[in-house]
Amino acid sequence: MDFLYEPIWWMLTGGCVAIASSPAFLRSIDKTRALVILSLWLVGCTATLLRFGLLPAGVTTVISALLGMLLLGGSLVLSGIRSMPNQRFEER
Repeated sequence: MDFLYEPIWWMLTGGCVAIASSPAFLRSIDKTRALVILSLWLVGCTATLLRFGLLPAGVTTVISALLGMLLLGGSLVLSGIRSMPNQRFEER
């Protein structure tokens, strides 16, 4: 667990988390933008794998993927809640 004391690991993990959570802050995501985000995230995870090994790369991948999915799910729920009153009154 020496990788926890490495600032480069923390920077790579923070970068992977930022890249994985970026779809939650975008208004719309087309295929090219999704592919760019996915490829950048994979590059960050691969750099962690090559620099530190399998366990640190696994930790980085799991943390960034879980936070990215959690933020994306939360943003979808919040955008749905915000648009519900508009849809309700438009149908009448």
